[in-house]
Amino acid sequence: MVAWPATTLAVAGATSAAARHSAAVDPRVIRAMGAHGSAGYWIILRDHADLSTARSIGSWDERGAFVVEHLTDTARESQRRVRSTLDADGVRYRAFWAIDAIRVLGSGPDQLRAVAALPEVERIAAPWQASVEPLSKGSSPGRPDTVEWNIQAIRAPKVWKRFGDRGEGVVVATIDTGVQFDHPALVRQYRGNEGGVFDHNYNWFDPGQVCPRKAPCDNVAHGTHLTGTAVGDDGDPGPNQIGVAPHARWIAAKGCEDVTCSDTSLVASGQWVLAPTNLKGRKPKPGRRPDVIENAWGTDGSSDFYRPIVQAWVAAGIFPVFSGGAGGPSCGSIGAPASLPESYGVGAFDTNGGIASFSGRGPSPFGVTKPDVAAPGVNIRSSVPGNDYAIYNGTSMASAHVAGVVALVWAAAPGIRRDVAATIDVLDRSALDRPDLSCGGDAGDNNVWGEGRLDALAAVRAARALEAPDRLERTASPVRPVRSATAAD
Repeated sequence: MVAWPATTLAVAGATSAAARHSAAVDPRVIRAMGAHGSAGYWIILRDHADLSTARSIGSWDERGAFVVEHLTDTARESQRRVRSTLDADGVRYRAFWAIDAIRVLGSGPDQLRAVAALPEVERIAAPWQASVEPLSKGSSPGRPDTVEWNIQAIRAPKVWKRFGDRGEGVVVATIDTGVQFDHPALVRQYRGNEGGVFDHNYNWFDPGQVCPRKAPCDNVAHGTHLTGTAVGDDGDPGPNQIGVAPHARWIAAKGCEDVTCSDTSLVASGQWVLAPTNLKGRKPKPGRRPDVIENAWGTDGSSDFYRPIVQAWVAAGIFPVFSGGAGGPSCGSIGAPASLPESYGVGAFDTNGGIASFSGRGPSPFGVTKPDVAAPGVNIRSSVPGNDYAIYNGTSMASAHVAGVVALVWAAAPGIRRDVAATIDVLDRSALDRPDLSCGGDAGDNNVWGEGRLDALAAVRAARALEAPDRLERTASPVRPVRSATAAD
């Protein structure tokens, strides 16, 4: 970001006083304005809601309401004069409270100059878009009637058997291309399924109005595949045991219109999960927010645009999972928002237990080691639209495993449910070390594997020990498990 040059302001008819007080303006907005006479842009406000005490609120409903109330109150006050200025000139815009920002759909230079001169405006940002990781077909034939290799690799079936835990009571949201809600492997777990009668209110959001009906759809297959890996199973169990936590419930927001995701749909989706609404976008209910959000979309790793939303999720007790992207094997190739310190970024390993060549690597531009952990991401068989199944590769697929493991952890150890920091510690400490210093870091935490290889059984054991040591099975690991290069049962 750079300050809007006085010469550019002069062309737009600005005064020297306005130039002295103008907020920083992205040069891409200036170029678009000069080329076309008008441009779209984001107005980012200076004020930030103080959510620091949210974690201490024990009630789920009260904690969610606190976060939403503080965000909306802050946005209402800080945006008041900006919105009045835009309204006076008939400028079309969308205001958001989750990031305290306004997306101007298009204005001329006079309106841009006017809002940039307001002291409550921090900066003017350019429009942006993200994309889902391309669906790369795997080569394994897949074998129904067995638990998929990737589910076995993270030892999820041992959690099912030893703890009777399949993610009961936990809600996983997907912000992606949508979901085929009545897929045989997903329909039972859909929160909108009320005994065969479907209520999509508070369970589905389509900000771009892409789907032909007011019901979940998926025009790409990406989101359906992810959701299947997190919670899928076409029985109890069925012949297609594709999911990590098959008793968890799911909801979804279509943040990606197709393989690309507009900035407005992603921000609107990130806001919606904090306080889901009915299908008309009304009557928000923070208490209906999900426990975990899986995201398999990304943009340039240095972007911090989505950071306030991720911070709000964490304040509300929502666990934020993001795929690291397919930028590997280059170092520094991890995408955003996975690169953010508050996000739990995920890399991918293959059927032989090696890191996938495409898996995005750190270090993060924000000065932290990324990814946080690695999960199966090669030859992943899961659900796709048309009541079918397909095998794909990607860190997208890997991220869904982490979402499922968080569901298992929170179902088994409700004492740390919605404690994001404690859960991150559990996942980190229970991961199996994979030394690889090719992109920096150390043997236990590096920029290729992060903390290591995801292990559902070790994570559940560690969580139960943290919550209440006397509840552990006798053969359980110590409270602080020792990570090793091989998984020991």
